[in-house]
Amino acid sequence: MTDGQKKTIIIDGDVHPSALALLEARPDIELMRVPLEDHEALSAAVTAANGILARSARITPELVANANGLEVVSRHGVGYDRVNVEALSARNIPLTVTGTANSPSVAEHAMMFMLACAKRLLPTDRRTREGDFLKARQELGRVELLEKKVLIIGFGRIGKIVARRCQGFDMEVLACDPYIDQQIIRDAGATPVEDFRDVLGEVDFLTIHIPLSDETENLIGAEELAQMKPSAILVNCARGGIVNEDALYETLKAERIFGAGIDVFAIEPTPGDHPLFTLDNVLVNPHAAASAVECLERMGVQAAQNILDQFDGKLDPDMVVNQDVL
Repeated sequence: MTDGQKKTIIIDGDVHPSALALLEARPDIELMRVPLEDHEALSAAVTAANGILARSARITPELVANANGLEVVSRHGVGYDRVNVEALSARNIPLTVTGTANSPSVAEHAMMFMLACAKRLLPTDRRTREGDFLKARQELGRVELLEKKVLIIGFGRIGKIVARRCQGFDMEVLACDPYIDQQIIRDAGATPVEDFRDVLGEVDFLTIHIPLSDETENLIGAEELAQMKPSAILVNCARGGIVNEDALYETLKAERIFGAGIDVFAIEPTPGDHPLFTLDNVLVNPHAAASAVECLERMGVQAAQNILDQFDGKLDPDMVVNQDVL
């Protein structure tokens, strides 16, 4: 920036102190804070915004239309299903994400779900605390990851790390991602799968790492779940809505698969009376896979840096979703 005029950045919710320090160190930047999930407050503030650091903000066409000075929207993460990308592109406004900042943490979370479900951690812990020691030890049917077959849907930043982690447990890795060169999957030591449905009946673990879109909504429904083995475990650390929750509930309730680890839901925040919360064979988290302290710092700093880089005319194209604006 060379015109000497301050630019305003809106932040919805809290970000890591390191991210705030990066922004506050710039004398040409003014910060505005709005509460998380407060669309009304965001709409009122956006008229003054040059940049938005968006944690859970809904970036609607109406919001974009009212933001006359908006130059960049920077997602605190990699998902952008709450952002109307077309509205931004129509104004030549880049939408940025945080690259690989959250990938290790989300991959670890997926592995945690695999291990915890395979070892029946939740009921084992509860029965042990209740004093049912022998039953907790002997009757829960734990399984190993060793030499099991895992299918990864989505072989992007996170999926690739999940593959390496699974290989560290001596698992056989299959991957389905029609949007990348299949040689990338082979070079990673995994087996490419053209249609994931063709192998659902043979895999022991299914883990999902794709964005939510019209194409992927309800990608895993009753028909797909019915094809899975009774010993199979499903993990979703991607986005709610990709797995049909009603179908998953019925499948788990009938014990037609072994278990599931679910970090994301179609409605968030998720009501406490969600049917899945009543089951022993599912582990649930509040969209927290990227909430490790180290991950939150990396994401916050990268999200802040993306805004500054756009203001300074040196935005990294690899961080931009809508490449057509470059």
